[in-house]
Amino acid sequence: MADEAVNNFSINTFISSIKASGARSNLFSCTMTLPATAVDAAGMAKQTGATDKLDFLVNATVMPGYINGEIPVSYYGRQVFFAGDTTFGDWTCTVLNDEDMKVRTNIERWIEAMNSAEGNVRAWKIPHSSMLGTILVKSYSLAGDTTKTIDSMKLHGAWPNNISPIELSHDSVNTIETFTITWQYSYSGPTLSTATNAVKTIDTVAGGGVA
Repeated sequence: MADEAVNNFSINTFISSIKASGARSNLFSCTMTLPATAVDAAGMAKQTGATDKLDFLVNATVMPGYINGEIPVSYYGRQVFFAGDTTFGDWTCTVLNDEDMKVRTNIERWIEAMNSAEGNVRAWKIPHSSMLGTILVKSYSLAGDTTKTIDSMKLHGAWPNNISPIELSHDSVNTIETFTITWQYSYSGPTLSTATNAVKTIDTVAGGGVA
C-alpha cells in the first residue's frame, strides 16, 4: 500500500495513465440527416452539400447526456433507490454562418414546415413522425483518423425548436456571424461498441444516410 501511495504522487505515473494526452474537446463533428418528407413539402434546400456543411460549420456544442431518475422506497426506516425513467434535455449547437446560409435556410424551412409562421398551422398534411431527423455527434482522437471515433452519440427523432437571432453591428470587426440552434429529440444513445471501440452500423432514415 505504501508503494502504491508513493506511485500515485508520481507525475510520471499520472502522465502514463492518460492515453494519448487526453481526449480533446475541439476534435468533433456533427452530422444532420434531414427528414425527406419535410424536405419535399417545405421546399427545403436540396443544395449539394447543404447538410454536409454542418460538419464544418458547427463550432461549439456538447456531447448529449441523459438522466436516469431514481425511485425511493422506504424499508424499515431506511431508503433504497431503484432505477427510474430515463429523461433527456434539449441539445444546442452554435453554427458559423457563411454567405450561402445553407444551414440556416434549411433549419428555417424545417421550422416553417412544422408550423407556419403566417397561419400558425401546419400547411402541409404531414404526420409529426415524418418531420423528424437524426443528428450524430462524434469525437475523434489525436491520431486524426475521421474513420475512427472515440465517442459517438446519435440523437433520434430530432427537430429544431429554436433558432437564435444573428447580431449585427457596424462596430463588429474580425468576426464571423454565428447563431445557435436548440433541438428537441426523443432519445439519444451511444453508437460505439465498448468491446472494440469501433463505430457500429448506423441506421439511416429517409432523406439520406449518416456519414
